[in-house]
Amino acid sequence: MIHLRRRELVAGGLAALATRASAQAPRERVKIGVLPTAGAGPMFVALAKGYFAAEGLDAEIVKFDNAQTLAVSIAAGDLDFGATSLAVGFYNLAAQGVMRIIAAQGRDNAGFPNNGYVVSNEAWEKGLRSFKDMKGHTVGVSTLGSAPHYCVGLIADKYGFPMSSVNVETLKTNPNIVATIAGNRVDSAITPSTFALSIARANQGKLIGWIGDEAPWQLGAAYTSTKIADGRAEFVDRFLRAYRRGMVDYADAFIAPDGSRKDGPTADAILAIMSRDLDQPAELLRAGITWVDREARLDAADIRRQIAWYKTQGLIEGAVDAAALVDKRYAGILPGKE
Repeated sequence: MIHLRRRELVAGGLAALATRASAQAPRERVKIGVLPTAGAGPMFVALAKGYFAAEGLDAEIVKFDNAQTLAVSIAAGDLDFGATSLAVGFYNLAAQGVMRIIAAQGRDNAGFPNNGYVVSNEAWEKGLRSFKDMKGHTVGVSTLGSAPHYCVGLIADKYGFPMSSVNVETLKTNPNIVATIAGNRVDSAITPSTFALSIARANQGKLIGWIGDEAPWQLGAAYTSTKIADGRAEFVDRFLRAYRRGMVDYADAFIAPDGSRKDGPTADAILAIMSRDLDQPAELLRAGITWVDREARLDAADIRRQIAWYKTQGLIEGAVDAAALVDKRYAGILPGKE
């Protein structure tokens, strides 16, 4: 018994030393790019709650002004991962074979205000009062090939009018969209919820509705370079385990079991993390919560549709292999969305 006890003590001491050594071991650096929106919440939650650290990762989250610059930084090797909306710049890099989608980010879904369709007060008075009235009018978007531009295509397809019947005007920034709508210089625009709500609340225009209520689609994804996806599988797996834990916490806070929008008991705590790290008021973020899948699964069918649509608009150079782009070694797919 004495010898057994001694062995137990020695084993316990060795285990404690191993745990202490593991805790003190240097963590591997990982740089992650996001846009400063509510959809980036799961990433900041994973960082704040130590999920990256638990995977042996020393994570740095870098905020970008636009998705194009972020995607270029991934391709150049300046970032390891990105999680943001998908746009034509990303797909043009994908056509070069340098990008891989490894998980979902947010989805523009019914009941979740993401991209709003707003009309000027003057256009409203002249009868532009619904999505189907978009035909024959000017629609402002930030840039061609952006998520709002794709949203115009979704509405055109749903209501059966050609894109050629809509005058799409690029206004560069969302603040410019607000000012242009307020000044009655365009008939309408599609812009993220923060700006759409501010237009409506200030009576600078009218909010017609949300794209997700009309035509749900895969708004964003988490992605990395082909070099990392092919050569550093264990690194990718650790990143995804931490990211998915943040996704679960985000979903628990804001999404009911039936997929509808509902604040849970942890909503205020999660909003506090997001408000601090995004430097935005909690209530503003609460109004723009994005729908996410708890398992970070993708709508692969919509990814293919996006590629095809941008191709018809002459915005993608070369061919994008959608089957290779969505890397099923890592990415799960939503049921019925293969």
